[in-house]
Amino acid sequence: MMNRLLLCVFTLSLFVVSCKKKQIENEIPEYVTDQNQIPTLKSTAAVVGPNSESEELLKQWQEYQSLSELIVQYREISKSDALLNSAELEELARYMKDSIRIEKLDIPPIRMRLNVLHNEALRLADMATIPTITDEEVLDENNNLLSAYAALIIKINDMSKQEKINKELESFSEEEFVQKDSTSLDSLPKSKELLKQLN
Repeated sequence: MMNRLLLCVFTLSLFVVSCKKKQIENEIPEYVTDQNQIPTLKSTAAVVGPNSESEELLKQWQEYQSLSELIVQYREISKSDALLNSAELEELARYMKDSIRIEKLDIPPIRMRLNVLHNEALRLADMATIPTITDEEVLDENNNLLSAYAALIIKINDMSKQEKINKELESFSEEEFVQKDSTSLDSLPKSKELLKQLN
């Protein structure tokens, strides 16, 4: 009889404990742990990378390399990650602006674009301190940041292309230019004769 009573008490206590456990589990809020369920901000800004000549030039600039590794993540990023990494991004943009190690790039047009990039990174870092910031506001600033980065890369690419064209032009000798000019001049009388025949 005593054994049955103990068995009933033991079973009843197990039942009560399991009910309380289920009640506690129901009270705990569920957090999103699956990365696929976290909404991401997809940038609509143009994606621009350095051309081969610019890439070779930028290899020497460590601050640029560090910033570009981080900024690539901002093309598609969650709001919380964008704001969480914004302080580091602002710091890297400031270091890059203050340490132009490549003499060719230490010119006003590049400095201006670096200032704009740093200002956009600073704005994003400021947004991290605003608790009521919306996804749309973060996405807009994210687009501004990526557009500023693209403007910088486009300028560097243009400079590299111009330098390549200048080198190609320098490789021509004066005689080659004179020959090309004389060939184009020789064709002028022929075209005048053709016009006379048509009239």
